[in-house]
Amino acid sequence: MTCISGSVQDVIVSTASARDSIMELENQLVDSAADTKKAFYSLIDSHLQDAGIGDATEVEYNSAIKVEYTSEFSLAKIAGVVTSSLKALMISIALSAGYPVTTPAAIAAYVDVVNAVAEAAKSSSNAAASLSFSMNRLSKGMFAFLYARSVSINDVDVFGSEAVTSTAIYYRFMQSIDAIKVSAKYDAAIIDANNLLKMKTLQAALIDDVAEGKLSLEEWVKKDTLYSKVIDTIMKRLDAADFSRVQPFNLTADQGFGRVLVHSFDKGASADQVLVETSMRKLASMGSKYGIIIETSQKRLAETYF
Repeated sequence: MTCISGSVQDVIVSTASARDSIMELENQLVDSAADTKKAFYSLIDSHLQDAGIGDATEVEYNSAIKVEYTSEFSLAKIAGVVTSSLKALMISIALSAGYPVTTPAAIAAYVDVVNAVAEAAKSSSNAAASLSFSMNRLSKGMFAFLYARSVSINDVDVFGSEAVTSTAIYYRFMQSIDAIKVSAKYDAAIIDANNLLKMKTLQAALIDDVAEGKLSLEEWVKKDTLYSKVIDTIMKRLDAADFSRVQPFNLTADQGFGRVLVHSFDKGASADQVLVETSMRKLASMGSKYGIIIETSQKRLAETYF
């Protein structure tokens, strides 16, 4: 499909030579399509490899051409072709999967990506060259790739002083089941990590309850044991999900938990640490029978458990 800007279309309508020139431009892109596709696919393979994705399969591949004066910036036509195809694909996949695979907002944002890639191909700047290829993850396991190539013609007698550019946009949508599983597992890990922090805070609070006389030693032993079992189960799931305990754990409001949280597992939670230390000092003054709580707490603090 070819999208031609209104200003170029006006010239085409008025002169046969303009139509011939545009056809020549399009033929140049068509003649090199096989080589362009090969280069495009090579870039895709490289980027997927870097991303650690080995099972991506093609769900759609196509191309479109836009013709315009070099200074023009078609904000709707060419992006509309790509995003219309993407919307149809997303609807089809959503129907078979039983749930939405991306959001209208993500597709709307992709319009800017399409236009940027097309503009990069039109540019003569070396700095823009690398931008003529794009890889974006639109949703879990769904990747969109763009590649653009342009050719231009200068014909003062036909088009005036400005060059006319024909740009081919190649787009390929791919799906990775492994990426869906990894992403889903990571989402679960986010929930687990958040819950782990809550459980440890609750466990620290148990010590404070004993120090405040709200919980007996026997009750602490039972509850602390139960909390420890839950925490151990969560930790095992996080380990299975390869969740990093070294990198800070960032929980943003848009992940559905209603607040922003930055936590480092190797440093622990200072608020919990202060609570435990304060409670330990109070328990130490309450008699030797609380020695088990103090000993356990000291060990946990030394291991940055809290």
